[in-house]
Amino acid sequence: MLKMKLKEMGYRFYREPQPDKWVFLLGCYNSGTTLLHNIIAQHHMVGSMPKEGRNFTNELTNAVDFGLPRLWALKPELFYLDETSGLDINVSKIKRQWAFMYNHPDRPVLIEKSIVNAGRVKWLNKNFKNAHFISLVRNGYAVSEGIRRKAGHNIEMAASQWSVSNDIMQKDLNSVENKINIQYEELTHDPVNTLNRIFDFIQIPHLPIEIIEKDFRIHERTTSIENFNKTSFKNLTDDDIDIINRVAGDVMKKLGYELITPQLA
Repeated sequence: MLKMKLKEMGYRFYREPQPDKWVFLLGCYNSGTTLLHNIIAQHHMVGSMPKEGRNFTNELTNAVDFGLPRLWALKPELFYLDETSGLDINVSKIKRQWAFMYNHPDRPVLIEKSIVNAGRVKWLNKNFKNAHFISLVRNGYAVSEGIRRKAGHNIEMAASQWSVSNDIMQKDLNSVENKINIQYEELTHDPVNTLNRIFDFIQIPHLPIEIIEKDFRIHERTTSIENFNKTSFKNLTDDDIDIINRVAGDVMKKLGYELITPQLA
């Protein structure tokens, strides 16, 4: 409590950051956004926060506060913002609160990763000058399994979170100019070239290969850039696959993922 009060007081002494670019990293839970964020944050031109920006402002709704950990898309009406909504939100306060938490608030690129931002693309584009968006999508079977494993939700809720959040994100990205779409599978298969595409998009120099190839701390695990989809697939039953296909199949196909046919008896 004291720490939060100090943060609330501290932001008042900070001015709004004025980066050349605000970079928002978007994606569903368990899609590799933390890994990608931590890699980009290694760059000497990028400022970052230690956790998602949602933790450091009281101006934006937080899924946990509504009893929806890892499930914001089950009630998108509580979180969704476009260019016509959120008029009562103090954007200047958000930026100053974040400035208090950025390790380098004066760097030319400031990156922010909050999962709920997948439903705020249009609003962010309007309120943050020269906003750039990196969307990261991962196979819906693996994400659904990961959400269930980490948060204890049933597979239908997890699949719905993946489907709805990605559908909203992709539709709203169509209305903004500065965006790049990345798949988790291409990031883990060819990290150097995929990251170089991202750095070209942000218009900053490429990271040295030795930085990309090192291990990164991702929540409870320290790992190199590796595809863990097969491990997640093994934890799914035929019933799980059938439910995911029913709930998320249309969006899976739209995003280029092949559906698995369950071998139901």
